[in-house]
Amino acid sequence: MQVNNSQPSFGSTLLKLTPDTPIVNKYLNTVSQYFELKGFAGDKLIMKPQLAADQIDFSQAAVIPKGNDSMLIVGKDGGPGGADTFIGRILKETFPNDKAIVYTDDIAPVKLEGPVIDMDF
Repeated sequence: MQVNNSQPSFGSTLLKLTPDTPIVNKYLNTVSQYFELKGFAGDKLIMKPQLAADQIDFSQAAVIPKGNDSMLIVGKDGGPGGADTFIGRILKETFPNDKAIVYTDDIAPVKLEGPVIDMDF
C-alpha cells in the first residue's frame, strides 16, 4: 500500500496577544499541563510551522513568536486525534469566549492507493 499526501499534515493554534499580555500567560500555562513547551524563533519557522513540528517529540509543543502581537503553538502531529487538534480544542474549551484563540486545520486529505486490506479474521 502506498500513501500519498500532497502537503504536510499539521494544524496550528494562533494566539493573538495584546501589549499587556505577559509572556508566560494563561494560554501557555494551559498547554503546559499536557505538553512540554519548546520555544522557536525565526522567520523561516513562522512561514512553515511544520519545520518546528519536525523538531519536537510527541510530548512537546512548539511555541513560535510572530512579532509582538501573536504566537503560534504547534504540536507534533495533526488530524482528529493529533496534538494540534488537541491543543486547539483544549484552549477553546478552557477559554470558550476568547477571540484571541484561532485554530487552523491545515491537514491535507490522505489518498490511499492499492488494494483494500481485509481486517476481518
